[in-house]
Amino acid sequence: MTPRFDPTRAIVYDLSRGQLRDDEGQARLNLPYFLLERLCDHAGAEATREFGSSLGGEIGRRIRDRLGSGADQANIGVWAEHLGGHVALLGLGDLSLERWGRALVVRIAGSPSGATALLSAVVAGALQRGLGRSVQTVSFPLEDAVALLVLSQQTAERARSLREAGESLGRVVEELHRGAA
Repeated sequence: MTPRFDPTRAIVYDLSRGQLRDDEGQARLNLPYFLLERLCDHAGAEATREFGSSLGGEIGRRIRDRLGSGADQANIGVWAEHLGGHVALLGLGDLSLERWGRALVVRIAGSPSGATALLSAVVAGALQRGLGRSVQTVSFPLEDAVALLVLSQQTAERARSLREAGESLGRVVEELHRGAA
């Protein structure tokens, strides 16, 4: 049986010691997002991507450890539950995974304003480490969320070109499907 995401004691607050720990005993922090955003702005885009990818990689490792040998066979719903739970624990929003034909779209609602680059790197890092596949994400702002199209490097470059030409997420997916036929 595939283990479900369990937030119970995922973060333990020890107020008498002024500490936060996760269920593996690692120290955690609780800080205002705007301070992290300011740090990322000062560090630059490449450092933000590296930080987000490392953070996502840690999430992917935790998911893979939790799912064990069934990680590669786990269905999209299991991955959505675990990845979404970890993203929520970080305070980065409410994640859901969607299949658009052969395309995988990660939708994150309620994320902090300005967090798209960080979210993109976190999701890509988690999927890379958790599934052992090299992926990139291409972001699309939505009215109430951000959508991240999960792609290979070559396909991501084409999707970015289409997005920069003003194409919507739906049109980009349509064009990518048409090109793969």
